[in-house]
Parts: sequence; C-alpha cells; structure tokens
Amino acid sequence: MPLAKPILPAIRRSLAWLAVVSLGSAPLAAAEEAEPAPIISAPAPEPGDVPSAEFIADVYAAAERGGRLYDAGNYAEAVPYLAVAAERGFKVPQASLGDIVLNGRGGVPRDTQAGIGWLGVAAEAQTLPRIETYYRRMLAQLPPDYRPTAQQIVEAYRSAYGGRLHRVACRLHGEVVLDLQCHFIDEPDDDADTPAIDGYENVEEMVVVAPIITAPAPEFGQIPSGAFISQVYEAASRGAELYRQKRYKEALPFLVIAAKRGFKWAQASAADIYLHGRGGAAVDLEAGIGWLGVAAQPRTTNSIMDFYKESRALLPERYTPEAVEEIVSNYRSEYGNLNHRVACRHQPIDPGWSMRIKNLRCHFIDEATQCREVSLDGEEIGWQWTCQPLEGARTRDARPY
Repeated sequence: MPLAKPILPAIRRSLAWLAVVSLGSAPLAAAEEAEPAPIISAPAPEPGDVPSAEFIADVYAAAERGGRLYDAGNYAEAVPYLAVAAERGFKVPQASLGDIVLNGRGGVPRDTQAGIGWLGVAAEAQTLPRIETYYRRMLAQLPPDYRPTAQQIVEAYRSAYGGRLHRVACRLHGEVVLDLQCHFIDEPDDDADTPAIDGYENVEEMVVVAPIITAPAPEFGQIPSGAFISQVYEAASRGAELYRQKRYKEALPFLVIAAKRGFKWAQASAADIYLHGRGGAAVDLEAGIGWLGVAAQPRTTNSIMDFYKESRALLPERYTPEAVEEIVSNYRSEYGNLNHRVACRHQPIDPGWSMRIKNLRCHFIDEATQCREVSLDGEEIGWQWTCQPLEGARTRDARPY
C-alpha cells in the first residue's frame, strides 16, 4: 500500500477506524454503524497532565485484556483495547497493534501507515530486541522510495504517542527471558487489587521505609548470627501477615527477605504476587516462576507443586521449557534452603488434634545454638528464646513457616 501524505491526517484516519472497529470480525462498514462499548470511563487527561487513578486503572485493564485477546488470536476483538494502551505509550500494546493492522490479522483492515507507525514508536529506546528486530524487518520490506515517508510517519507517531508525553515510563527486565515494563509514573501507591500491567519491576526498586535487615548477612553457607536469624524470622512473619491481609505490594519486600534464605512459603507467596501483579505490584514472570520453582523443590507441599505446574503451563510461548529450566535452576542454586542452612519439614498443625493434617515449616538449623538456651523445670527440659526480636515480633512464635 502506498504511503500517502500528509502524515498527521493519516494518523487521524487510522485512529478513526481503530475507534469503530467492532469487537467481532464484522466488516468495517458494519462496525461504523455500531455503538462501541466504552473501554475508558474516566476522563482522559490532556497530554502531560497527571492522569486520575480511575483513568490509570482503566488503561491497565485495557492493556491486560488486549494482551490476552492478542495472545489468544482474537485480533479484531483485541484492537480497541490495545489502542487504548498504545495511545498512552505502552510499547507491547503498540507492537501488537502494529502487527495486527500491518498484516490485517483476524479480518482487521490492513493499514500500512498505522502498522509502521505503531511498530516504530514501540521500537524506540528502551524496548525489547524482538520488537526492534520485527520493526526493522517490516521497514526493510517496504519499497525504497517509500522509506523516507515511512520515517516521517514514525516520527509523527513518536511525537504523539511516546511514553514521556503521557507520563509513562518503560524499562527492560529479565536475565533469561527479556521482558518490558511500562507504567504510569503517577500510579497510586496503594495495595488494592489492580489489573496486571504489561511489564515488570525489580523488588530492589521498591521503597521500604526502614531497613528490614540491620544485622550483617552471613557469607554463603556460613552460620548466621542470632540477630540475623531473628530479623529474618520477623521479616517472614510480617510478610506473611501482610500477604494474608492482601496488602501485597507492602508484603513483597518482607517476603523476598525470607525467600532469599530458602523459606518456601515466602517464596511461593512472592511468586504469586509477581505472577499475578497482585495489589498493583508489577508483573514479573521470570521472578515469579523462579521463586515458585525453588519453592517446589523436594520437601514442599502438594499445593505449591500444583501451583508451579499450573503456572508453567500458562506462561507465554517465549518461556520455552529450556528457558524455564534455566530460570528455575538459577534460583535453586542461589536460593535453595540448604544453601542457607535452612531446613524444611512437615509437622502437624496441632499434634493434640491430628497427626494427618500437616504444615510445611522452615527454620534455620543454627537456631538452637544461636537463639535458644536450655532451661530445666524439674524433670522438664525447655528452651528459652534468647535472640532479641525486632519491634512487634512474637519471639520464637514469629516463625510462620
């Protein structure tokens, strides 16, 4: 298809038909007669203005739904949802939308100008190599005489739909499988369940008001100090309690402290938050499947094993079995419980009630020598906890695992 001028009217025409594409595969003429259901109910901000929390939530929901529909091959249905996020600078929706309109997938009318424009803005700085490669491949297939015009179209799309203009930031994440996170910089800092977004974030970037662990961490394999043991137990306890309260984003840094020492419920809980983006936490599939994989090592529970198997089956195609095995192997090598002198075993929830209902508990094997003192009461031998807990800890009962 020839790339006609002028550029900005071409963008307006592209957006006009995107706005009226039906949620099925009906012809465009029929779509123009239908009244499309509103995707965004909150008022849209002017370019550069701070968006409302309601608008942010609507865009995240559209990005998630559009991505799921695209992955399922429901391209015509995905278009209006992808367009909502693409217009705000979200790169994966931009690339997906560009792929659909450039190739006419799912009966969507072909539009070379819109396709190249969306792929071009998705392929600018801080993008996925696979998006940049696909864009360059599509650009190379155009006739040489059209490429200067195509570049003008791309520049116009970047000016209109670059993330910075809409207060959206994107960053790359991942070591084995590279992924991309885009999010509103004005996203509300709360722990309400909000839709997962198309990206990822590292827990080290999350803000914690005070340092969680103040005691020096032991070298790999060395005996931890009593203060370190007590503080890890406290972090595990706080993380578990916040997780139960569904304060997921707040719980995550505490859970990761315990997860890094081999505590399996902390690992599985952190995995759940990462895989589903709970509480507004950014989705991180690599961290999620990594933590779940190490939690599913021997001496675990059936529920964790089932969660791991189900989660593996739901990963996108780019997470090949070989890639997942590499991710999990790396996490097991670094965060396996035995590497950190932590033992996990099943024990009855209430020995006086039932020996059949058991819970998985993990603890430092050096706890007895570092944090306990033998006490004698007549013929009874007891253990007294000697390590100073953090404020709010429940001493020896601070271990939820």
